[in-house]
Amino acid sequence: MFLVAVNLELSDKQAVAPVDTDVPVRIGRNPEALEGENIELLQIPWNDRLISRNHCEAKRTSTGISLSRLPALTGRSTPNALYTAQHPINREALCDPVKLQPGDIVFIGAKGETALVCLLAPEDLDGALQKYRDRLEEKKDNFESASLTSQDYDEVAQLDEYSLRLQLKLLQKDLPEQVLTGWSEDTELFTSASVFLENALPGQRGVSCSFIGLENSKEGVAHKILNPDPNARADFRPSRTLLSRIDLDNLRASDIHIWSMKEHKRVFEAESLGEQVDWVIIMPVSRPDDAAQVYRDKDGHPVFAYLETRQATEVAATSFVPFIRLVTSIVASLLSARAEQKMQDQMAAYFSPGLRRLMQNQDQSMLEPAMVDCTVMFADRRGHSRMLELAKSDDEILDRLDENQRVVGLITEEIFRSSGVVTDFAGDGALGLWGWPNIGVADHNHALEAVEAAEAILHRLADRVVYEEELGRHMSAVRIGISTGRIAVGRTGPSQQWHISVFGSVANLGARLERIAKEFHIPMLISDDTWKRIRGERDRRFRKLCVIRPAGFEESYPIHELVLPTEVGGSGISEENAAIYESALEHFISRNWDATIDTLETLPENDPPTNWLKNNALSFRRSPPPHGWSGEVQSLSK
Repeated sequence: MFLVAVNLELSDKQAVAPVDTDVPVRIGRNPEALEGENIELLQIPWNDRLISRNHCEAKRTSTGISLSRLPALTGRSTPNALYTAQHPINREALCDPVKLQPGDIVFIGAKGETALVCLLAPEDLDGALQKYRDRLEEKKDNFESASLTSQDYDEVAQLDEYSLRLQLKLLQKDLPEQVLTGWSEDTELFTSASVFLENALPGQRGVSCSFIGLENSKEGVAHKILNPDPNARADFRPSRTLLSRIDLDNLRASDIHIWSMKEHKRVFEAESLGEQVDWVIIMPVSRPDDAAQVYRDKDGHPVFAYLETRQATEVAATSFVPFIRLVTSIVASLLSARAEQKMQDQMAAYFSPGLRRLMQNQDQSMLEPAMVDCTVMFADRRGHSRMLELAKSDDEILDRLDENQRVVGLITEEIFRSSGVVTDFAGDGALGLWGWPNIGVADHNHALEAVEAAEAILHRLADRVVYEEELGRHMSAVRIGISTGRIAVGRTGPSQQWHISVFGSVANLGARLERIAKEFHIPMLISDDTWKRIRGERDRRFRKLCVIRPAGFEESYPIHELVLPTEVGGSGISEENAAIYESALEHFISRNWDATIDTLETLPENDPPTNWLKNNALSFRRSPPPHGWSGEVQSLSK
């Protein structure tokens, strides 16, 4: 059997002693043993003036432990009695000796904070204290509740001159120094604001303030304290009974709730205070404007300020409600402003300034994942990885990385210029998206916008075109793949670190086309769906290159070259030669290898797609494809 002394104000302060049958235990602030006396000593290590130096003794019984107070020293009063485990206002003195069974708790003094607990093992302490707190919680219906929304507590005429001057001083000097500056995370702001409020209410004792996030649970309204403070009372926690009064399904930012005593007869019980609580206020954290919503933490839970005091008058409570409301609204405004700035900073990586302005007042639910008809463009810097591998010094590596940043920046500029969205950055390229998000009228020209952006990128990078000796022609600085269709797109990831993602076969095809462009040694490939949407626009020239099955795909797709001039790295093939190539492709699909090769022989030798199709025709002539082949060529590029 064990006897544990614990301070319920600071529950990490504990003292433990085994209680054997034959050896009693003497408990006190500084207990003493007489010479030759066979006794164990249990010293209370914290400062509690309600405990005498030699306060009481514990002896083992057949069923538990017996506690008896010791005789008072000459000139001293009898040591404080042992009391029942209730709130201080309801405790009753116990007659000596006090019989304890495992799990029983008694207090030293009517309003004391030190409890003595009888246990079978020390590790049972938490369970015993929890049962004690649960019993108190069941009794917390003896208080009056009232909503302040029907009263105008913003009127300051009721404040006395001293309170008004104090509040002005706090707002002018202390608030800027203690709350408005020096924080970077929500937790830091909540902590500084709670400490500020705890020190700001005059003429009151035991002020405790916390910012809490609330959510519905099976047991009722669950809470999470958002300003952990190592100096706070270890057992401080909001009342579950009080929190259950909050209707989380019908929140209004203007609702303020106060629970207070009625004529000093009904009290709210909180064992962590050790005294009666005169008033408790729970206030939503929200900006002061009428349309403001209750601020939500990073997990999406509404945030409330929870403040309780003891020995405050009803006038003091109501007079400081506007002050507390002002402080919490400032906290909400700071958090909201930072959240909006973070949103703008994050959006700046994905959206052009003009698009951000349009989205600023829009419902952010438009960013949530959805199936959308749009166009994706994958742009990749050609040969960048190889250039880094060949770099011979640190400075050369850094120079090439800097050059690549300029190229990626240029790609981003053109995506933004054409109303596109940058959904991702690779080390040497970017992924552009058109047709999302839909703001107002749906964008039906997204395929054309994407192609125009790709053309602009290639023309702006004309000065970086490199002549390839092996191919006998100029090659562009980037490769681009574009595809169009229904794509799953939207914001993914945690609220503080979200990014835009695209999913589905259309997006995967666009990525594969950028890689397949490497096989054809041309700067840009577009899907058949993209080609169908833009083929009638302006005087662009296209060439159907083949039907290809990309690596990892079960289906095959027609793909097209947007013919670009040689000075930007394109093939520059004439309209007549493009038609000859497409007739050769028809022979190829019809398995007429000789006709395919003979037709391609009439085209320029330095045309890479011609050489690609000729090599495949030669290969199939040696080893024909199986029966049922429909003209597709397997690509191995990923």
